[in-house]
Amino acid sequence: MKVLPVRFMRYHYYRVEEFIKAAALQADAPGKRILDIGSQDAPFRKYFLQAEYRTQDICQNAAGSVDYVGDINEGLPGIPDASFDCIVCTQVLEHLKRPYMGFREFQRILKPGGKLFLTTHLCFEEHMIPYDYFRFTRYGLKELGQDAGLKLTHIAPHGGIFHLLALILATLPIKLFLKRESLAYYLYLAVFLLPILLMNMVFSALDLLDREKSMTLNYECVFEK
Repeated sequence: MKVLPVRFMRYHYYRVEEFIKAAALQADAPGKRILDIGSQDAPFRKYFLQAEYRTQDICQNAAGSVDYVGDINEGLPGIPDASFDCIVCTQVLEHLKRPYMGFREFQRILKPGGKLFLTTHLCFEEHMIPYDYFRFTRYGLKELGQDAGLKLTHIAPHGGIFHLLALILATLPIKLFLKRESLAYYLYLAVFLLPILLMNMVFSALDLLDREKSMTLNYECVFEK
């Protein structure tokens, strides 16, 4: 998969990466403090080379590099109030049992004028089972922010109905007939990888026809305190 264009093979991953790159252009500066919520192995650290970059997750990783270990659903008392200029939270919100609690913690942790850069799903399969709880509309995201005292200043969908349809068609044989990691699974990928790429490229162009994009894979959001 890595030898093929991520933009067409894993579109929402590509959009999340581009969103964080743009966030870094705004937030990465000497003296700034960045907190990556649900960081795992901190793949976005490479974009924040000037700021102080800290990480949080529900458990420690193999490298022992998570700075704050704790469950944001329960609050993060180890992180002082108003102590970070920017929070990065990608593809985490759908895994929180109490997303409203997450937003309250975002608001508490951010300095006045601080920004939250967040991405989460609207239309996507269940994953990280059983720790997958919610999907979010643009209106629900705005309300979650407002209830916590955060203003939504930017929201954009990651593709429309054609990107969603491309994902469904590409994975349908796997969902119906193939067991992951089986020989048939790898044969399917080997035979159909190029046709899938071509289909995704065509559907990416067709997606320009979908002006509303109310059925999107993902949303990117910026909230400000």
